[in-house]
Amino acid sequence: MLAGQVVDALRGRERPGLVRHADSADDRTLVLGAVRLVGADLFAPHLLADHLLDPGDVEVVSDSFACFPVVREPASHEQHVTAWRDWATATALLRLADPCEPDPCPPGDATAVLGDASAWQTWSVHVAQLAPLALPGLGGPVVAAVFDHAEALGRGATRSVLRRDYATAVRLARWVALLHHAGVDQPLDPVLLTRHLHLYAGTGPRLALDLAVTRRLLEAA
Repeated sequence: MLAGQVVDALRGRERPGLVRHADSADDRTLVLGAVRLVGADLFAPHLLADHLLDPGDVEVVSDSFACFPVVREPASHEQHVTAWRDWATATALLRLADPCEPDPCPPGDATAVLGDASAWQTWSVHVAQLAPLALPGLGGPVVAAVFDHAEALGRGATRSVLRRDYATAVRLARWVALLHHAGVDQPLDPVLLTRHLHLYAGTGPRLALDLAVTRRLLEAA
């Protein structure tokens, strides 16, 4: 439901309503868990559609971090992914709420979570897992690494489409759109890729959210 509200905000159907969503829920803990799962994409309407941040959103996101503490010393790959997604959420929130404050420290280097881009099959899967970092202006070591390996990204996106692994393909298409938004030359046409995925990738709130962000990035390029 929360992902669907973000999609509606990106499409101009309503304003983001994180506080309203949290206050109307029967179980606030479930809402806080959803906040952590959606992560930095909660702020996609603010970064891509010029919505203003509701001060109450800061409290809700802060409560989600208090309820579900961050991984301080990631060991497994899954923990590295979670740590980077949490970093993206905290960074996006801080930049919108208090731009004068320094960004949170990254939870490690990009290679620790992505691996070597020469092994592009595995590398691109890891990049897809970090699709919430594909937002304009977020930056950081992971984003820089993906920008440095546009060819590996293109290979991974193409492989995912050919394998009909549309969940991975949609997340990689979002990265392709981010690079296009930044003016980076790439081997894939992001518009044609997105059109194909819109027709064949299916439905679901997470998929719809990634496609909505992708379309917004292409429209703003």
